[in-house]
Amino acid sequence: MKFKLESDFAKHVKGPELLRVYLLMGSQPFLLSRYRDQLIKKAVGSNANDFSLHRFDGAKFDLQAFYDAVEALPFLSEGQCVTLDAQPDQFDSGLLKELCAILEEPPATTCIIITLRNTEGKKEKTNAFVKACDKAGGIISLDARSRSDTLRFLRSRAQKNGCELSSTCAAYLMDRCGDDLQLLASETDKLCAYAGEGSITKEQIDEIACAILQAKVFDLSRAILRGNFTQAMDLIDQLCQQREPAAKILAVLSNAFVDLYRGYCIRQANIPVARAAPELGYAKNREFVLKNAMSDSGRFSPVQLGKMLKALTETDLRLKSTGANDRAVLEYGVARLFSLLGNC
Repeated sequence: MKFKLESDFAKHVKGPELLRVYLLMGSQPFLLSRYRDQLIKKAVGSNANDFSLHRFDGAKFDLQAFYDAVEALPFLSEGQCVTLDAQPDQFDSGLLKELCAILEEPPATTCIIITLRNTEGKKEKTNAFVKACDKAGGIISLDARSRSDTLRFLRSRAQKNGCELSSTCAAYLMDRCGDDLQLLASETDKLCAYAGEGSITKEQIDEIACAILQAKVFDLSRAILRGNFTQAMDLIDQLCQQREPAAKILAVLSNAFVDLYRGYCIRQANIPVARAAPELGYAKNREFVLKNAMSDSGRFSPVQLGKMLKALTETDLRLKSTGANDRAVLEYGVARLFSLLGNC
């Protein structure tokens, strides 16, 4: 059974039905852990012990011990639960085949819960897990939530901590920290502890929240587009002090200008963002990136945009081939962007 929507799976977890096997997979550790813990409680109650709950890790997996735990009869409980936290590439083909055979027909008294992380690019092994678990249980993919759902999550978490987080500030926190719910939850808790009570402000987010590389480079791109050369160089200095590789900074910066070019193209073609975003490979919760790019691109000509992309490409080539000081090459490339925009 495959659950297409997280909301449907959440209802199932709260309901009376308990399947023999659950496969929770995706890129959100926070959701994987939360639903795993809820299913454990559903399977063996809140007083789980060594007889009713058996935990396994894919990094040091013992197939025989796993099989014994799955096949064991319940002791001092109505049923038992076996969990496995793993990544697809931790199993060779032979071990995976034997494991999947166990997953296809577990005893009726055992509930197996598998959390599968880092599945991207591991289709063959991931599909083997999916095929085996589909026969005896349920499967849910827990990837990034929509932007609106994440905003509600953040506001609710802040409220439970006695603080108020406006939609604007919640969106700003997302822009600074990304869409990983585990990181966002941690940063929200930290902000609430700092604020104590009342409304959380943007200034507090800037002061307390740890910005991811993408957010810092976003600030860099905004400084370039607004003609603030001093701020741009200060941001490069901050990133270098954090030991971020120049090539990585340039890659993220280049993506921002690619977004700008795409925004210009879809605005000229009069294509709705909702249609253009999935066709260009943007996730649902990243549509706002394209929407912002459409707005920002209105100030530039296609010739300017083309020259900026060419300058970034040449800077990347210089980083990878000349052996020059990486920071100097990065700063020179950013200076060229200012020159092309007429800001210097």
